[in-house]
Amino acid sequence: MKVTTGHDFYLQVGERAEAIVPGIEWATVDGSGNWSGSPEGSDLIVYAGEAYRTEWVDAVCSMDPAPRWAHTEDAGIDGYFYDVMREKRVPVTHSPGANAPEVAELAFSGVMWGAKRLDRLHGQQRAHEWKKFELQAMSAGTVLVVGLGAIGARVAGYAKAFGMRVLGIRRSGGTVAGVDQQGTPADLDEFLAQADYVVLAIPISDESTGMIDAGAFARMKPTATLVNVGRGALVDLDALRDALATGQIACAFLDVLPVEPWPADDDLWDIPNLFITPHIGSSSPLYAVRVGEMWLENLARFARGESFLYRAF
Repeated sequence: MKVTTGHDFYLQVGERAEAIVPGIEWATVDGSGNWSGSPEGSDLIVYAGEAYRTEWVDAVCSMDPAPRWAHTEDAGIDGYFYDVMREKRVPVTHSPGANAPEVAELAFSGVMWGAKRLDRLHGQQRAHEWKKFELQAMSAGTVLVVGLGAIGARVAGYAKAFGMRVLGIRRSGGTVAGVDQQGTPADLDEFLAQADYVVLAIPISDESTGMIDAGAFARMKPTATLVNVGRGALVDLDALRDALATGQIACAFLDVLPVEPWPADDDLWDIPNLFITPHIGSSSPLYAVRVGEMWLENLARFARGESFLYRAF
């Protein structure tokens, strides 16, 4: 059996994988784009760690014959790699919830950044200004969490621990602990008008693309903070620029953008009440450990001819 992945992922799981399937042949790519061997003929591919390099993606997407199974560290399954795997009919398992604690932490830090207007305070520090102004009381605020999966449910729990009122949007499924009022996408307009903080933690789809547009911003409070840790295409960026410039909302925190990395010469970077982070929410030593455990569990199932867990398609 031949497996191709990032070299860092191999170092993490290689020995344990070979205890499950002796004699695995590995083809890995490192952070400089160097291969340990050709990935051609790989039975299994693991889209994790250094495998996110263009060299690896291009190589595995052009493989003929196609691999027998692909695993990804992602929870979401949108984009070029997944489109190719669907077209080639490669079974794909993903890693739902592996990044949830860290992404939820970053999302809630965006809520706190907006509540305490750390953008203004940092600007005053840089200008050597000592000016006091009123900050929001989080315990008196309402947070709207759009998407109540593993990430959104954690954000709701953090908000409730701060004494906040929590609204939630979920396409379907049962109620989520800590959510005071739960609705579906049909309730978005009504909930936006009530929210002091709007956290987007929903996957991208035809229905959710551009869901936060000029109309959505018009319904939000002028004191509201928008936090996006879902996908960049959830937000109409032209509408966001206008909303921030005209005071339709107070500030925004984006860990995801429609194009990544975002062009360095774009003036989005210079908007003072916008905080941009480089899609770093899942960054943590624990993330890779969780992904490794999920893959090893499915590797054992694959070896025994059993059905996969965490099947995406």
